[in-house]
Amino acid sequence: MSAKKIITYTGLLNEVYSRPTDIDDREVLQLLRQTEAIPQRLLPFNGHIFVLDYTQRRHVGFSGQTRSMTGYDPRDIMNDGIDFIINVFQKDDFRIYNETIFSKITTFLKGTPYTQHPEFLFSFTHRIKKADGRWVHLFQQGSYITDPKTLLPVCVIGVSTDITPLKKDNSIIFSIDKRKTETGLFNYNNILTDHYYPDPEESRLSRREREILGRLADGLSSKEIAAKLHLSESTVVNHRKNMLRKTNTKNVAELIRYTINKGII
Repeated sequence: MSAKKIITYTGLLNEVYSRPTDIDDREVLQLLRQTEAIPQRLLPFNGHIFVLDYTQRRHVGFSGQTRSMTGYDPRDIMNDGIDFIINVFQKDDFRIYNETIFSKITTFLKGTPYTQHPEFLFSFTHRIKKADGRWVHLFQQGSYITDPKTLLPVCVIGVSTDITPLKKDNSIIFSIDKRKTETGLFNYNNILTDHYYPDPEESRLSRREREILGRLADGLSSKEIAAKLHLSESTVVNHRKNMLRKTNTKNVAELIRYTINKGII
């Protein structure tokens, strides 16, 4: 059996560049007009709404506080195309997005019926370098217009906001959410949330976490571990949550299996 093809962001851009699609430009422009109607007060901190056309490797348009958020004139970003964004993208963050996150996005879309694609929202955090040389943390959230034949993205419409005041580490948070049947803003169910660490030190389990992990592997409950280590039960629970987040596991059984396979315990 042949290995499944991994689709990277840069690979897709090269594949779909200038390729004719069944996507009508009017559909893209209509989406942009709809997003322009979103009140700017709903964008936390500095933020902008954008439409990015992969087949032309460029932004179709912006609406919002692009200059104050990035320091760049939106016209320069549009004129220089996607390469402008790639060049200001923090290189380790971009490596993870390019090779891992985008591959998960395309795998998900290809495994989902075309008619359902508009129901999903894809989000991730990352860093870019502002025009003044400072690094800012952005939260990007968007939906894809996809090719009905390949099921791959040809256009994305999204919102980027500056979350630097809230972000205390350099981890990348990636999530997939599905719109609920009820109408209204933010009515989504979470499908997937993963964490990635450009700095490997941030993903390593601390001495205390490894100590608690060993007790979990012995079959002890959080309450029993707390008593043995003279900690509060809530402290043990928080350590468990941190370990699940660092390892992208969903429960203690997965956590123990993962750490055994990695030789951590």
